[in-house]
Amino acid sequence: MKKITKIIFTLLGVSVFLVTACTEDPVTRWASPEENNNPNLIFFPPLSDASANNTDVTVSTEATSYTYKLFRSNTEGSITIPLISESDNVFNCPSTVTFEDGSATADVIIRFSPLTSEPKTVKISIDPQYTSLYAKGHPLFIGTIKAINWISLGNGQFYDTWVMYNVATVEVKKAEGMDRYRIMNPYPQAILEDADWGDWIGGPKSELIEFWIKPDKTIAWDGFWYPGLLYYADPAAPLKHYLPSTLGAILGRPAYAEDDAKSKVITANKLFLLHPYIWIDGVGGWLGQDTYLSLPEGPDLYEYLGL
Repeated sequence: MKKITKIIFTLLGVSVFLVTACTEDPVTRWASPEENNNPNLIFFPPLSDASANNTDVTVSTEATSYTYKLFRSNTEGSITIPLISESDNVFNCPSTVTFEDGSATADVIIRFSPLTSEPKTVKISIDPQYTSLYAKGHPLFIGTIKAINWISLGNGQFYDTWVMYNVATVEVKKAEGMDRYRIMNPYPQAILEDADWGDWIGGPKSELIEFWIKPDKTIAWDGFWYPGLLYYADPAAPLKHYLPSTLGAILGRPAYAEDDAKSKVITANKLFLLHPYIWIDGVGGWLGQDTYLSLPEGPDLYEYLGL
């Protein structure tokens, strides 16, 4: 009996030893938050942050630069930070960026010749001496930039109620994946001549009108476009078709912005209404004139407007 008991105790002892030997954790050295004592820690904001840089950017076909934001933890003093770029060779990326005294952000301006619709990669990292595992964001940014891919929808109809007697047949283009459109050659010479503008015809004329549809289905465009007319043939007085809020900001008349809402989608994917203010800088103009675009699948404007 004693012999059996000794055998049992011996086996239990071996088992305890084996369990202890197998479960002992290896020694691990964790990085210390104090390892980088540089007071100027630099970072790109995390994607979850409202201030994060867009990772996939689409720019206009005429764009030659794009700006990302870089952040720092300490706003005291001015400091210049080295950057390391492994971006595609179509991009000219800065080798340094400077934070001005009191500023928590700095612009990283990427320059390029006009791009195609093929995405190109931007890859920028911050010099390691200014980064830390414990910074708020990331020491590396990777994203893409591409140009808008304009797809022809075919021929539509354009009618400016103030400028035209006749409807113009125009090519309409749409930005791939976006509610953004272009009206190509909206004011053909023959249309202006048919409207008997005489010696008013001349001056700058926009090759296209580019506009976009906002989430509330109203329509906006950048600034103004030119219809190709001069006020009483004066070369210094070209007519401009302004977005009302743009003209209001210039003239200090914020109430004009209320008329932005008059530019809107009438029928989705078929008929749009643009409501510009026609203006001659330094002279005056006409507030609110309707302009229509019917897409290839839209209504005939002669019938729709009773022309």
